[in-house]
Amino acid sequence: MSNYQDRLDALYQLEFFGMKLGLENIRALLKTLRHPERKFDSIHIAGTNGKGSVAAMLAAVHQMGGKRTGLYTSPHLIDFRERIRVNGEMISQREVARFLEKIWPSVEKLKATFFEVTTAMAFDHFARHKVEIAIVETGLGGRLDATNVLERPLATVITSIGHDHHAQLGPTLKDIAREKAGIIKLRVPVIVNCSANLERIFIQRARALKAPIIIVNRFRPELRGDRFWNSPFPGEHQKENLFTVRLTLDALPYRIPVGIARQGVREAIQLTGLRGRLEEIAMPDLQKRGLRLFLDVGHNPEALMAIRQFFKREKIRPLVIFGIMSDKEIDKVLQIMKSFACGFIAVAADTPRALASAELTARAKSIGLKSKDAGSVSGGIQMAMEQASEGSVLLLAGSHYVIGEFLRELSGGGSRFTLPKSKKDKL
Repeated sequence: MSNYQDRLDALYQLEFFGMKLGLENIRALLKTLRHPERKFDSIHIAGTNGKGSVAAMLAAVHQMGGKRTGLYTSPHLIDFRERIRVNGEMISQREVARFLEKIWPSVEKLKATFFEVTTAMAFDHFARHKVEIAIVETGLGGRLDATNVLERPLATVITSIGHDHHAQLGPTLKDIAREKAGIIKLRVPVIVNCSANLERIFIQRARALKAPIIIVNRFRPELRGDRFWNSPFPGEHQKENLFTVRLTLDALPYRIPVGIARQGVREAIQLTGLRGRLEEIAMPDLQKRGLRLFLDVGHNPEALMAIRQFFKREKIRPLVIFGIMSDKEIDKVLQIMKSFACGFIAVAADTPRALASAELTARAKSIGLKSKDAGSVSGGIQMAMEQASEGSVLLLAGSHYVIGEFLRELSGGGSRFTLPKSKKDKL
């Protein structure tokens, strides 16, 4: 392993051993690094949907406020280094390679997982770069997530709870909520955005730990009346995430001037690089035909409901290009898709976890959703460009793998996404 790519490939190999919930390995790794996680303040974020947006806005606000800010999120879309940033700047290839060289004997000894090693890398990077505050997003769950070694964050945040990762977190929303509640710490404020039927779980956990708790839904009318705050991300559901950010800022032991905080929120995309949240993409060949293309990483029922709400509000029926992992709530997602899509093109990302596009097509057709099988992500975009009428709206959605493949191709010039010479039969 002589260079960055060799070492990164070795790190990716750890994914084949699967995910492992528990804190023993990460604690052992951090001990060998002399506990970097204790050298900076943090805000710890869990949730099914919205935690990436909340993390980005909180990081942008702190950066705009003059604090040296770390941001740890997952997964990435194009480049592994997106996961670990200081003041918006990604960790360098050289720093990734050096860290992996240093830690690898411990990784092999412990049989550590991909996420455990990446979490240790993030905390080590933040400590070496002397960040003042790190915004840290959980990878999976909360209670046994590797990030839960943060013992005294300034605040913990739990965004909306939805149906995802049932095999690891449990079959019901209450099971999932209990796992997310595991990040609540003794006497540390917790800000929770959840449905009313889940509030009791978080309130009981907070009371047991004497943690002040703020329920976002109970403050919504007051916050909605403030027209000076605007989310940088489209969609009504992003207002929930913005409310969560504002209440989190109020719970911190310091104040960031409100004007600076608003500016940070407005510039969150530019400052943090977060993408794929109903993001509209400009492509010359699309614009020639008057077509619009949106990207969204939504792949569970609650995320698809938010996407549907956006398009219903805009009175748009998009042609959807969609790919999903085989372990997700596929039939529920397709039923939601049927209620707002004018057509459906199935694709599969280039990963063993992806549901085959042929199976996705068959399952879509079985519920009456007009569908075609495009195979690959690039094939799906090309098919959509051929099928769409002038002025149509396209939506590429599903897993991070799907959106990442498209963005990588686009960043390489997007040569495969070209205006068709002739249109084929429409869906």
